[in-house]
Amino acid sequence: DSVRLAVELLRSSLGVLRLLKPETPTDDFQALQKLAPQELSSRLPLLRQALKDTKVTERQDEILDCSLEVTIALLSSLVKQTAVLMVLQFEYGTSLFPKTLEDQGIFWKAVSKLTELVKTEMQSGKAAGHKPLVMMIICREVEEQNQAVKIAREKGSFVHLSGLTEENILEYMSNYLIVPDTMIPQALRQFVAKVTLGNPRHIRETIDQLLEHNLQVHVGANKQPKNIEVKDIDKINLASWQHTAMVGGTVCLLESLDPLEAAVLKMSTCFHGTFTLPDLAASTCSRWADATHFDFLRLFKAIRKLVESNIIEAIVDEEQEGDEGKREDSVIDDKKEAFGKTQYFQTRNMLIRAVGGAMVLEAQKKSVKRQALIDRALWRELPGRMEDLAKKRNAQHIPWYYEQAFRRM
Repeated sequence: DSVRLAVELLRSSLGVLRLLKPETPTDDFQALQKLAPQELSSRLPLLRQALKDTKVTERQDEILDCSLEVTIALLSSLVKQTAVLMVLQFEYGTSLFPKTLEDQGIFWKAVSKLTELVKTEMQSGKAAGHKPLVMMIICREVEEQNQAVKIAREKGSFVHLSGLTEENILEYMSNYLIVPDTMIPQALRQFVAKVTLGNPRHIRETIDQLLEHNLQVHVGANKQPKNIEVKDIDKINLASWQHTAMVGGTVCLLESLDPLEAAVLKMSTCFHGTFTLPDLAASTCSRWADATHFDFLRLFKAIRKLVESNIIEAIVDEEQEGDEGKREDSVIDDKKEAFGKTQYFQTRNMLIRAVGGAMVLEAQKKSVKRQALIDRALWRELPGRMEDLAKKRNAQHIPWYYEQAFRRM
């Protein structure tokens, strides 16, 4: 929504100016009339209606352009008085977003305009006696061609945020439980690391839930922690923690997927080890339908989207996955000969696996596994049988009555 972005930029700038100049009018439009440069006064009437109602549907692009010009002018005057930190954050939460809305393009358009001001301040601001101006951009996906992203990479200020390491997780748990890190059992460390993937908020929620039934900190007579008792940690049903942000966010993520992608994810939770495209196709695609190959392509596209979203993982070397994920050599060889190298996938995220698995009935899980086993058995046995049958059909056959006639001759 370009109008909402325009209004937020104006109001944020005016809020800082009111802090520096308490005599600034409380009415946003009157404040703009007083603080905006004279050369922009003719464009201010366009912003009057937008400041009153952000649901304006007419001339939205003009409103955003005008707002950016006024915002840049206000920021130019602000850096003469105080240091400024601009934070631009872009978030989205549904699968409909990138297909039907233009918010992402609007956001990066505003970033591009504001980047011009930052570049100017970087070049000549210090010489003119201006205060520092910093622009922070927070987003899930970056537009690599944007000038702000290029500058951030050149300056070494591009930061990819990831979860805490195992050492950091242990330190965080120790501080949260107020116990020495040596007192935390190894099983508890591994469980929290797998479930939370280093997210600090998820770590706190997981510990809070465990303290209710599965975790107890024993305190001695001197009110100092004596030891930690962990019980039944391998029997915890993560899907039952629906009141937590981590499970609720995971449910929202899964429900926002397209129907085919959601079906693929749910079926993937039925496999403890790795799985392949034919394993999933055995339950969703008919072998004898006219659109069999097209259905395989649709299914593969859904898998690739889930891999790109980091929901499931592509396994590069299937042999490293242990005995549970291995297939019979004959099956692998047959598939490689027929279609090339087989691609393997796995749902390793413990939280997604638990929530997605809770959405599938036990009867459905058994059906998916049964169809996958049948498909693997066919891949192992059928090619050899078909080859023997072809040899029998191609072998020269002399009818018995001809044999009898030749003997009488």
